[in-house]
Amino acid sequence: MELTIKELADELSVSKTAIRKHMDDKFRDTYTIKKGNKILIKDEGVEVLKGQFKNQVETADKQSTKTANQLAVKSDDQQTALLAEQLEDQRKQIDAKDKQIAELHQLLDQSQRLQLDVQNKLKQLESKNTSSIKQTIPESVNEEEPQGDKIPDSYQPSNARFQEAGKKKHWWQFGR
Repeated sequence: MELTIKELADELSVSKTAIRKHMDDKFRDTYTIKKGNKILIKDEGVEVLKGQFKNQVETADKQSTKTANQLAVKSDDQQTALLAEQLEDQRKQIDAKDKQIAELHQLLDQSQRLQLDVQNKLKQLESKNTSSIKQTIPESVNEEEPQGDKIPDSYQPSNARFQEAGKKKHWWQFGR
């Protein structure tokens, strides 16, 4: 059964141009028939072209498989290197955090010690004040009664001039 270039291209899943590239003058004389505007390829020619494309597909598959394997190896190496780098960064971060935690523990301990010292000093001061108050209380009880606050006779309030004049002070005059 004879096939056109388009039918053979569809069957092999390639373009018509690819098939035409494989058809040289010798191939055309041997394996093709021309009917009107169409070029028909004989069954023997179809088999020859299928064989050529099969070899190319196998070679291309081998090369693509080899390239894919190389890429996989490279990507595995790159991934391993990337993971190693990330792991090292995380180790550095953990070490830094450990140092910070140690410093915070030291500062907390110092703070607690200072607070304890302050409390002890306050207790000492309170005990001293309590003893001095006890000593002064008996002395003040024995003294005479304290004198009350005496206002001197010469004292006059600031609004005395208005009271003497018998005038009532208005709100705007308070600032004077």
